[in-house]
Amino acid sequence: MPVSFMLKLFRISIACVFPLCIYAQTASIIAESRVIKTYSFSEPNPPPITEIERKGNTLETLLPKPQKLNFTGRRFNLHKNQILKLINTGKAVPAVQSLREELRNNYKLNLITEGTGENNSISLIIKPGAVEIGSTADTNRAALQRQAYRLELKETGITITANAAQGLYYGIQSLLQLLKQEGSDVSYPEGELTDWPNMNLRMIYWDDAHHLEKFEVLKREIKQAAYYKINGFALKLEGHFQYKSAEPIVEPHALSASQYQELTDFAAAHYVQLIPYLDAPAHVSFILKHPEYKELRAFPNSNYQFTVNNPKTYQLISGMFKELIDANKGVEYVLLSNDEAYYTGKAANEIDSAKRLGGNGKLLAQFIGRMADTLKSYGRKVIFWGEYPLVEDDIKKLPRHLINGVYDSSFAPAFKERGIRQLIYTSTQGEEPIFPNYYPLPGDKTLHAENANLPARVPGLLNTVTKAINEKRADLAGVIVAGWADAGLHPQTFWLGYATGAATGWNHTGASADELEDRFYSTFYKTESSEIKKVYELASREAQFYEDSWDRNASQNRTPIFGNSSTVYTVPQPANDQNLLKLEVPDPKDLSLNYNWANGNSKRLQFAKSFLSENDELKVSLKKLRTVKQNSYNIEVLETVAALCRQNITMLLQLKQISGLLREASAEAIKNPGKSLSLIDQTLDIALEMKNKRNQVLAGTIAVWNKDWLPLVSEANGRKYLHAVDDVKDHRPIRTPDMSYLIYRELNYPMDDWATGTLKSRNEFAKKHHLKQRVFKLNWKDYSRQD
Repeated sequence: MPVSFMLKLFRISIACVFPLCIYAQTASIIAESRVIKTYSFSEPNPPPITEIERKGNTLETLLPKPQKLNFTGRRFNLHKNQILKLINTGKAVPAVQSLREELRNNYKLNLITEGTGENNSISLIIKPGAVEIGSTADTNRAALQRQAYRLELKETGITITANAAQGLYYGIQSLLQLLKQEGSDVSYPEGELTDWPNMNLRMIYWDDAHHLEKFEVLKREIKQAAYYKINGFALKLEGHFQYKSAEPIVEPHALSASQYQELTDFAAAHYVQLIPYLDAPAHVSFILKHPEYKELRAFPNSNYQFTVNNPKTYQLISGMFKELIDANKGVEYVLLSNDEAYYTGKAANEIDSAKRLGGNGKLLAQFIGRMADTLKSYGRKVIFWGEYPLVEDDIKKLPRHLINGVYDSSFAPAFKERGIRQLIYTSTQGEEPIFPNYYPLPGDKTLHAENANLPARVPGLLNTVTKAINEKRADLAGVIVAGWADAGLHPQTFWLGYATGAATGWNHTGASADELEDRFYSTFYKTESSEIKKVYELASREAQFYEDSWDRNASQNRTPIFGNSSTVYTVPQPANDQNLLKLEVPDPKDLSLNYNWANGNSKRLQFAKSFLSENDELKVSLKKLRTVKQNSYNIEVLETVAALCRQNITMLLQLKQISGLLREASAEAIKNPGKSLSLIDQTLDIALEMKNKRNQVLAGTIAVWNKDWLPLVSEANGRKYLHAVDDVKDHRPIRTPDMSYLIYRELNYPMDDWATGTLKSRNEFAKKHHLKQRVFKLNWKDYSRQD
């Protein structure tokens, strides 16, 4: 994940994902009544449109927001057999097919080519030069003109006119967004819009480093991107591609070359470029963890970064890129990620080279230039991350044909002077482990100051793009919206940021973050329900409490951290894990306790009770949305987010219950030993219930997520997965071959130690008072079953 030249920050907090992400406070939410009336073709004099109806008509639902529009507020019905007229559409077969399939599959409507007259028709027209575009931030106006279209919606029919096939496709996507279904009726609004993009490339980064979607699911997500006029899909596969030149890194489930080409062709049919992505020289533990490649490490005891001085590094990376590109024919770009290459020039075999060239940044520039020239020879335009340890003077050493993917206002003029075009980087997520921070959690609802009032994502990405465009310091070519799934989230949770972020690359003016969010909710789920925004607000709050509700301390379970962005540690430093105060173990003599767990967690438990009520609200709202017209699977994923958050809250409250019972048992020990043992037994039963509930939620989550994902396994298809993350990033949760990372902190909470100690005290106390012994084993770390 890119960072600035100057701050050299880790990706450790939401606030510092990228320096340009200067997030605004979430705008106030204004609930609007959305009243929509439908008029049939036969109604000659429809009633007048009220102001409320005008505010609520469907022009507010389009995403991206069109450049020019004029809607009346009236709506008309489509016919079951709609006449299709094609005029000079030529190679626009994918666009026409998209319209046919969506009308047939989603609305049970057919397009027929027989029929005469103007009424009851959808006309698709390609006429070069027919649609003029206005001012744009991107100077590549020829590319923008190919994407322009005009959509006319009249009582007599619908006409989409475009300069080229791509524009026709985008006009169809806008029409599809505008359609509304009530019962068997499918209606569209009366009006006209003329539209074109402000910037050519609108890319999302799809992170499949630690999971892999099923093949048809990847197609679905690409098609979803195209629906929002996203035309770049940077797919990070790491070991999920069947490299012949790097067989040791290939994971049990991986795309074949033929599958990758099929996916590329599918994307192209929807005017999306499937862009190959590889990291180098840093973030390459997926390669350097394998013994076959240890000689390529910059530091022998770290798997984080390549040495750039070994010719075999270039040979390996260029070979892997060549395989991707050969199975990716027809695509214009490739993404060489130089993300966070902190240690370039610092390894023993690089120090002299860096000094000779004039600095660590110049050594990195040499590596980038050599790789970029090779990739250019493969026929690609090369996007790279132009960041630390590069400094301004190093930009002069970079090839002019590069595209910088991480706009920074401080260095933008230097890139522009060099002739290097730039993309605006922003993200829908940073390190949030359950759900992105779409809406902030106020300080009075947080335990830890660093988690209070975290920036809201959509206002942040809108501000980032707007600021970069308004500064006019760069030759801008587009936007990149990232989502880092290595934190363990399901990418379905990224779509709000993906769609609204990419929309700002099409048109960043005239719509607040609040409006962009509303447009997404309406177009993604095809419903006007106010429950959707409520779900995202509650899920954001619940997920932030999920993160905030545990403390951080030095990890006893993970590999120490090798270094930070500025230095290699002389002695590796402990990573940070999340933990809680240990439960009290009663003294075997009298069941007395040394401390009060509940009192030590009073504020945490107070918040837990409050967030349990909010979780109840979230569950009710999600239940209402199970029948949404589009993307119902997304609702299932959101239900798993709610369940994971609820399980965390329930565990905290059950720990409180155990602590209370322990205190009652201690108070009763002298006067009523039998009752004391009964209370102790209840605590053990509750612990078992906690484990079973945790396992149930995990199993349910896996079942839902594996509808989309290939299962994470240690061995399959004759290949093995070597489990090891890098030793520079503080990976929490640590990604396991299965999905137990979702309960990583719970598994490491010492409940087995507590249960063993409590049972021992209980039985010694029972023996002393001639009471019945108990046999009990919690097996807290066993998440494979319920006992």
